[in-house]
Amino acid sequence: MRSLVLLAVLGVCSAVPFIQNTPEVQAERARFFQAFNAAQAAATHQQAIHRPSPAVQPKWYGPVAATVPAGVGGSITPVSDTQEVSAARNAFLNAYNAQVRATVGAAPAVPSYTPTYHHAPAAPQYQPKWTGPVAATVPAGLPGSAPQVADTAEVAAAKQAFFNTYQRQAAAAAPPSRNYY
Repeated sequence: MRSLVLLAVLGVCSAVPFIQNTPEVQAERARFFQAFNAAQAAATHQQAIHRPSPAVQPKWYGPVAATVPAGVGGSITPVSDTQEVSAARNAFLNAYNAQVRATVGAAPAVPSYTPTYHHAPAAPQYQPKWTGPVAATVPAGLPGSAPQVADTAEVAAAKQAFFNTYQRQAAAAAPPSRNYY
């Protein structure tokens, strides 16, 4: 049954008469192909003449040729920003600086720390092998070999103060929530 349907469709398609071009279209097609063949022959002739010499890239003499050193010695002229880009950058920087100024008073005072450097010994010192309790079961110096050091009260307070300040600033910078209830 499928083959019968396929043959019927094929027969209908072949029975449709072809659309003929009008005389104007035929004349234009003939003119185009004559011009195309002439241009192709001229290009082939030019290629045959210039084949022994290497192809040379012509120098650009068009608009802004003197101001755009594209590909000359690797120098690149930076493109200046548009007015929209400059305005957006300035708006961002102003908002950023305003947020920084708003947080300066809210941050807790952090004491400055000046590291102390000690003179390194001239010769390497010998460290004896550990032979104490669980020496055979815990490879010293490997991850997981020692428990984490707990934070001091000052470190825990500083972490909490930072977290609180961060949460306040994040809430201030977030857009207002919309409740549709």
